[in-house]
This record gives sequence, structure tokens and C-alpha cells, in this order.
Amino acid sequence: MKTKPNIQVAEYCCRKRITDPEFYRIMREQERDPNILSGIDRIYALYKMMGMEVTYEELDAL
Repeated sequence: MKTKPNIQVAEYCCRKRITDPEFYRIMREQERDPNILSGIDRIYALYKMMGMEVTYEELDAL
């Protein structure tokens, strides 16, 4: 009985490293964008959209 080699594992293990300078430039611009919310602000906005009463102090305790 002949078995096929497990090609999927070999392909998954070979990761490409991103070296495109344009990609890093775009990432840095997004980091400096004041219109993009930080992590705590995203959670606060999500709770508000769900109609939950929450304060920043409560979120800082998490």
C-alpha cells in the first residue's frame, strides 16, 4: 500500500518573512493615526454598542 507524503505540514512550516518596506510604512502610519482606537477604547465602544453601562475604571481593573 502506497501512502502520500504529508505535503500540507511542510508547506505550513515554511513561513515567509515580510520584508516589504511599503508594508512597514503603512503599519507605522496606522499606528500614528489618531482616528484608530486603542485596545481599551475598542472594548469600551463595544460595550456601549451592546447597551452595557461601563466605565474606564472598570475596564482597567480587568
